[in-house]
Order: sequence, then C-alpha cells, then structure tokens
Amino acid sequence: MTRTKSDKKGKKIFLRILLVLFVLGVIGLFCLALMNNHVIGSTEDAVYSLPEFEASNNAHYEAVIVLGCAVWESGPSPMLADRLRTAASVFKTGCADYIFVTGDSEHPDDYDETGAMKDFLIGLGIAEEDIVCDPLGLSTYESMLRAVKEFNIKSAVVVTSAFHCNRSVYDARKFGIESVGVEAINSGYVIKQYNYYREFIARGKDYVFTIFKPGY
Repeated sequence: MTRTKSDKKGKKIFLRILLVLFVLGVIGLFCLALMNNHVIGSTEDAVYSLPEFEASNNAHYEAVIVLGCAVWESGPSPMLADRLRTAASVFKTGCADYIFVTGDSEHPDDYDETGAMKDFLIGLGIAEEDIVCDPLGLSTYESMLRAVKEFNIKSAVVVTSAFHCNRSVYDARKFGIESVGVEAINSGYVIKQYNYYREFIARGKDYVFTIFKPGY
C-alpha cells in the first residue's frame, strides 16, 4: 500500500512535535539543574553534621525546627526517628528555646505526624512544654511559610535528613528566618533513590515558589 501525501505530512508533523517535546524536556532539565545548583550552593556553608554543630555553634536560636515525614502504625519511621533524635541532641546543647515540630496532622484521627513526633521527643527526655506543634506543615514550603506567618519564628536550627537539608534551610531563609541546618543521623536505613529524584524536582519547585510566595 502506497503512502498518501496526507500520511507523509502527518508523520512529519508527529516527528516535529516529538522534537519540540524533546528540546523542551532538555531545557527544563537544564533549568532544574541550575535551580538545584543555586539552592545547594547558597546554603552549603550553613549545613552541618551533628558533631560539627555541637563542636562549633555559639549562636542562640529561637527554635529547633524538625520537618516531618512518614509515621508508621508503630510510631515514627526510622528516617523520622533519626530526625527527632538529632533534634533532641541539638536542643540539649541549649542553642534554642523550644523544638518546633511540623508535619501532616490535618486529619489526626487517620494520620498524625506531629502527635507521633511529640510523643517520641517526650520519650527522649524533652519536656512537653518545650515542644510546639504545627499540624498543617504539609510540605517543606508550607512548613516554613507557617513558621513565619502563624508562629512568628525569626531564627532556627533546621533538622532534617541530609538530602533534604539544603532546601529546608533555603526555604527558611527565603521567608526571613535566620537559620542553619543540621543533617539528621542515619541509624542504618537505606535512603531510596526515589527520595533523591523527588528532591531534585522539589528544589526547582521551591525555588520558584519562594520567588512568588503563594499563600504568604
């Protein structure tokens, strides 16, 4: 069967569309890489391991901010538990007035990140009155926005997992929070590659969000 002129024209249009989509994809990936480089580069001198922070910090901050993540039926996931252990160690240096836990407790009867975080910290010897909870920290961006808008936090040590620390400090600073970051310890769990891919995209998203500040 011979191809008609219409078939050939349709194929050319399809190939052109594919080429345009490919080029747009490459440009988008390049822009994301530039945004990632900016977020990491602008905060790398403000991110510490726990031993580095304990040995070198002389400043005092209003709060230790702990970013939430998965809670299991048995309690905080290993990743979240390590964030909380690190936050407790940071707080016990006397560097802040209280611990601010932020996460998804929008429907606490079904899923309660901040409640589990608070209970875990109390189990580590942190007094209940030294813990402030934000139940609507549904993303890193929203957590930092609300830390300023709803809780009036002006300075903080931000504690979260290493792959997430630069973006968290970046977001905090973009909302005017004087901040440094401390990478959570890792007690032996494997961080899935998915987390790094997701973070790569999220850095680009927050780079744009912190320019226009939706909800602020």
